[in-house]
Amino acid sequence: MVAITHNAGNSEKVEAILAAAQKRLGRYGFEKTTMAEIASDVNLSKASLYYYFPDKESIWYAILDKEQDEFFRLMNSRLLESHDPKVIISEFVKLRHDYITTFVNLTKFRFTDRDENRPLFQGMICKFRAREEQQVAEILKQGNKTGVFEVDQPEKTARLFLDILHGLRKVAVRNRPMMELVKEDYDLMFEKQKDFLELFMRSIKK
Repeated sequence: MVAITHNAGNSEKVEAILAAAQKRLGRYGFEKTTMAEIASDVNLSKASLYYYFPDKESIWYAILDKEQDEFFRLMNSRLLESHDPKVIISEFVKLRHDYITTFVNLTKFRFTDRDENRPLFQGMICKFRAREEQQVAEILKQGNKTGVFEVDQPEKTARLFLDILHGLRKVAVRNRPMMELVKEDYDLMFEKQKDFLELFMRSIKK
């Protein structure tokens, strides 16, 4: 988790900071957003903002961490509410696409090969991937249990499923920098992923 200083009893202020920062990061990117601007958006002095967050990167991390938690909260609720694993895995692909779109938008700031090796960035990616694998494996296991799917190795299949989704995203954007992506690119990513999902569902259907 990101380090947030002296925030006891100030959860509303922290939420306001994150909401304001997310709007700015989504619109202007990381490098063009300043701590002073975020502070001004929530009527704080720059010094007061540092009371809650030590730097801009920690705010960025906290936003993405919150987005991750919301993504998996929604997916866990789907697992509890729905009795159709086919519907759940389709929703997973849709919600995942929405999350990745948000993630890409919030990380538009000179992410070169060097930047992508930052420990903070890598930690975020690895954390999300581990939770994704667990989530997909649980969906597949539920499908086995209800007699909808027939998957011998749910964990291994989940990893392969996510590898292919990731590869399709790379193919769709043709390895172009994130800063160059537009809505049509995101739409193409999703279409390719939906086509793959249809094939995948046929392959594991009992």
